[in-house]
Amino acid sequence: IGTLAALPVLITATITFVWAAIADTFRLHRVILRASFLLSAVAVYGLSQAKHFVALIPWVFAYAIVTSPISPLLDSNALEVAKERQHSYGGLRVWGSVGWAVSTWLIGLLIEARGTRWFFYSYIVLITVAFLFSLFQPARKLVQRSSLFHGLRELFRAEFILFLVSVFLLTTASGGVNSFFSLYLNRIGATEGQIGFSWALAAVSELPVMVFSAVMLRRIGAEGLLVMAFLVFIFRWVLYSVIDVPLWALLTQLLHGLSFAAFLVGGVTFVSERTPPGLSATAQAIYSTATFGLASVTGSLIGGYLYDNVGMQNFFRIFSLLGLAGLAIFLIAGKYKLISSEGGEKR
Repeated sequence: IGTLAALPVLITATITFVWAAIADTFRLHRVILRASFLLSAVAVYGLSQAKHFVALIPWVFAYAIVTSPISPLLDSNALEVAKERQHSYGGLRVWGSVGWAVSTWLIGLLIEARGTRWFFYSYIVLITVAFLFSLFQPARKLVQRSSLFHGLRELFRAEFILFLVSVFLLTTASGGVNSFFSLYLNRIGATEGQIGFSWALAAVSELPVMVFSAVMLRRIGAEGLLVMAFLVFIFRWVLYSVIDVPLWALLTQLLHGLSFAAFLVGGVTFVSERTPPGLSATAQAIYSTATFGLASVTGSLIGGYLYDNVGMQNFFRIFSLLGLAGLAIFLIAGKYKLISSEGGEKR
């Protein structure tokens, strides 16, 4: 199971950028997104029919390859629509959180009543509906003005590189914590129902942050939102390191919105503000690969070692220090921006 779970993450970390670069270079955003929706339904149907471990592997590979461009393409499109129609990205993205909360609840009931296969069938139905809606998606308006290489060279300046390093460290810690959080709750005496409820609480806590993200961005900007996310993540992990009562752990999950949701909106917006025109999908793919691809794998590996060797208290404290290191690098990235701006004014 662990091997099959790791395969999609590894593939996504290597191929997402390729899909996004093709979409931006040849203006194939809609074609690739629609193909991804349809082919992912086929891959999931293949998964549902596999009878043994070896038979699952090619379908897991196929699923990872065809779903990898979906997130950066949707994020880049949401950013363009939000800017054009004067909405906030968070105001659009909040429906992802609503969908997550509703689907985990309803499909969980469906699986309980009808069996595990209905998990696959539900996915196929929902992704097909997403495909039908994508047929009405308008063409992108922001066109790449220069070559891909020139755009990447313009994007990869010192501030952006340091930003990627900082969020990689934070999401490595976050990935490690998420991988073992249910085991932590179980160890301190939480029931299965409480463990499931903890994830539902986390999803619900995202909603107000998403809804009011536009106000927060106007007040403190993407940088301020990211600093808040870093600090709340670190604070949460420090709390988990001393909590040994399930109720307090559940209440601490309410801070998920001020950490993860703030990080999601702040990070996507931060990247968008620094992306050359027409390179949006590629930039978001690079960001997604660093944070939810490579960092997830790294966090799970480090988390497994720490869980086995240092105990849960030190597990959370070490990840807190990793998040703190990420925050320090992010603040240094802000200094580079100031230096660059001053240099530009002098020239």
